[in-house]
Amino acid sequence: MKHFMAFALLLATSFLCAQNAQVPENLDLTKLYNADQTEREGPNVDWTALYHHDIERRVQLRQWLAAGKVVTGIDYYHAAMILQHGQNPDDYLLAHVLAVTAISKGNLDARWLSAATLDRYLRSIWQPQVYGTQYQMTPEKKWVHESMNGMLISDSMRSAACVVSLDQQDRNLAGASEIKAPGRTSIENCPK
Repeated sequence: MKHFMAFALLLATSFLCAQNAQVPENLDLTKLYNADQTEREGPNVDWTALYHHDIERRVQLRQWLAAGKVVTGIDYYHAAMILQHGQNPDDYLLAHVLAVTAISKGNLDARWLSAATLDRYLRSIWQPQVYGTQYQMTPEKKWVHESMNGMLISDSMRSAACVVSLDQQDRNLAGASEIKAPGRTSIENCPK
């Protein structure tokens, strides 16, 4: 009986994996994601237009979420990235949930995004961030971690989420200036 149950479980898992492999990504969502990313590139970003386009993208995305059109790991990753450019705690919290869901669906590229969206959410509700992905510039034109609970999680946990160590974050901040932003908080080519 044990062997039959193990075989049935293996068969069901294989069926579900095969079903997920056959679901194509939402190409309209991919276009929305690409627009979100492209509009932020370059030195001459039109921030007013970007603000309005971000709102339009979030409205469209929420419609797709409600209609069940966000299905694959890459869909959830794209959705999380769009929502993390939101304006309020609910946007950031939903972005975090979407990033974690992307990871659970096999998209390991969403690991850093899950950390960044959690930090962004925490900062939006006036709580200290825990990973250290969010830098801010002070009125004195100095880059800082405005509020940080760096001791809550270890650097090995940061690394598991593809976030650089606290020491590297400190070096990033030390090398930043009014003209030069701090370096990345994500580990480049993070191991899968």
